[in-house]
Amino acid sequence: MPIWRSVAVGFIMAVALSGGVAQAHGPSRQKASEEATLGASVDEVWAVVGNFADMSWYPGVSKTEVAADGKTRTVSFGDVSVPEELGKYDAEKHTIAFRRTQDDVELIPVTNFANTIVLSDEGGKAHVKWSAAFYRGFPNANPPAELSDEAAMKAATDFIQGGLDALTTRFGAGG
Repeated sequence: MPIWRSVAVGFIMAVALSGGVAQAHGPSRQKASEEATLGASVDEVWAVVGNFADMSWYPGVSKTEVAADGKTRTVSFGDVSVPEELGKYDAEKHTIAFRRTQDDVELIPVTNFANTIVLSDEGGKAHVKWSAAFYRGFPNANPPAELSDEAAMKAATDFIQGGLDALTTRFGAGG
């Protein structure tokens, strides 16, 4: 038997044993990012954004409760509460990262929602970069429209923009 035929037979057997060439997989990790320059200093904005114990500046947040460890909190949006965990906190670099430890796709149609907010100085004004990484709300193939990649991207971008709009209202636009 020619060598190419042996290789071909081996390949066909490997494909047959593995269940096929194309394997279905779950959703891909999505990323959203928005930025704004505010009319206040980095330190003024950091005093608000960097306070893990207080999310009252974010629209719709009715309560923030921080656990004794200072690294977990529950953020309430009216009757809906979501637990979050502090992932990174660097006051010197004005960086805070947090992630939801429990999903609520009715509140926002995403899973594994992780956020990072970084402040930098732009001529005495705070420049805010808010990034999020997440998966759509439906983990399997053929998601319903309200739990699709598109719905997740829109919701995450709206969530970020809502926070930036609130900060802009509070501190003014930095031009």
